[in-house]
Amino acid sequence: MPANDEEGPTSVAELRPFESDALSGEVSDDLDEAVTEEWKATATAFQRIHAVLRNTYEPHTTGEIADKAATTKPTVRKHIEPLLDAGMVEARTTGNMTRYVWSSTQRRLNRVAELADNHAPAELDGKLRRAKTRLGDIERKYAVDSPTELAEELAPDDDDGWDDLSKWRTLEDDRKRLEAALSVKDYLGDSKWTAHPSDASKHA
Repeated sequence: MPANDEEGPTSVAELRPFESDALSGEVSDDLDEAVTEEWKATATAFQRIHAVLRNTYEPHTTGEIADKAATTKPTVRKHIEPLLDAGMVEARTTGNMTRYVWSSTQRRLNRVAELADNHAPAELDGKLRRAKTRLGDIERKYAVDSPTELAEELAPDDDDGWDDLSKWRTLEDDRKRLEAALSVKDYLGDSKWTAHPSDASKHA
């Protein structure tokens, strides 16, 4: 059924924050007229706005979002409200200009959800053990307890040290995501992660 830009605003309960990639796919920067018309015919205005925000990292005005999503500014304002209410999008105001950007917290939640949905508990546990082992190796190598301590001790020209510091921070992020994904698996038990998408944000 062709999409309708005049549809009513989507409620927070209808949002699917962990299935965003399935809404309308990647957004091209150079949508020609034919592709734009096909996108409009196969995705609702809300889905197109969601995809634009989900797949870009820089804040955008309603006009910029409207251009990218092949819709109008009033439609963007109408459909962006539930995303703001759900905490999936952040509004940043400078002077008289307000721009919107996908929440960094939501991006982290998306990553946790993807890990929980795509990996068995045993696989997640194995990845977590390997991450902890590598973290332990770095801690013992420098005899410090945190990346902050290591950064304070490194000389500006210690390329290997700064490389290890970068790895440490990345591994810490991986550890947190893996632990969160395991907690989600434990909380949901044998139930299917995507069985009740409207409750996905509660699971996190």
